Amino acid sequence: MLGKCPYCEDGTVVAEKKSVLGKPTKVYRCSNTRFHTEDGECFESVGSCTYRIWGNALVKYGKRAIGEREVKELLRQGSFIAVLHSRNGYEYRKYVIPHNEYGIHVLFHEEVAS
Repeated sequence: MLGKCPYCEDGTVVAEKKSVLGKPTKVYRCSNTRFHTEDGECFESVGSCTYRIWGNALVKYGKRAIGEREVKELLRQGSFIAVLHSRNGYEYRKYVIPHNEYGIHVLFHEEVAS
């Protein structure tokens, strides 16, 4: 258990390994969420809560993976700071908050205090 689900009363967030497009990743999901798949690759959430965070959700922003420590901080404090990288190599830090539909949301317009 990594923490309490931010969107349902009795759920806890747990880590689980999955394969997406042949690449291993983790999914951090509410204990009230279940996944259904027909082809072994495309997962659909079913259950009373659909909250989940894919470990590779920030890859397009230059972050390899979201780790358990970051998920714990997100659930405990309501946000975590992600170190992201632009295509030209610029490193920047942004707050990441929970989002009911997408799991997480990056606050690009908010500056992180040094």
